[in-house]
Amino acid sequence: MFSIKYKALRRLARTYRRKVIIHDELRSLDLGLEEVKLVKGNDPDLPSWLIDILEPEGIIGATPITIDEIARYLYQEKQNSSIPASLVQISNDFYFRANHLLRELSKAGNNITQLESLKKASQMLDELKRTRGRKIVQLASLNVSDQSLINKMTTEEYLVYRELRNIINTFVGDISGNS
Repeated sequence: MFSIKYKALRRLARTYRRKVIIHDELRSLDLGLEEVKLVKGNDPDLPSWLIDILEPEGIIGATPITIDEIARYLYQEKQNSSIPASLVQISNDFYFRANHLLRELSKAGNNITQLESLKKASQMLDELKRTRGRKIVQLASLNVSDQSLINKMTTEEYLVYRELRNIINTFVGDISGNS
């Protein structure tokens, strides 16, 4: 069931809007319900499906994330790593942008500096995911439903949180005789 929800989430994520950088001007695109003007210097929000089409053409680029930004979030998360109610606010497209950075760094070939940057970014991202994941598991096991904490989760993290909470509530209900 979880894999079906995750697949649905991935499809839904294609409708999410993300900021992009315009590399090549186009006057406008008619998307049916809206018209988008792509002018150099602007940083519009575009749906992910459109980004997937225009980015390989070199017309737009994803708003980049830096290794320093990943390091800053990791540092903030680790400051209160044992406190589940201390999630740091990250953008909903953080993991998408971080994976984009990893893909760009992996295209480096034999460039030693970029390979070291790739290793560093990958390790920090893994540690950030583990730290946030531990907190989310704790929140689910404590059955915390504070909206301010939920708002700090990405959509993927929220899906994991909800599923864990449902599993734990089902398990605890079965153990106590209530279902």
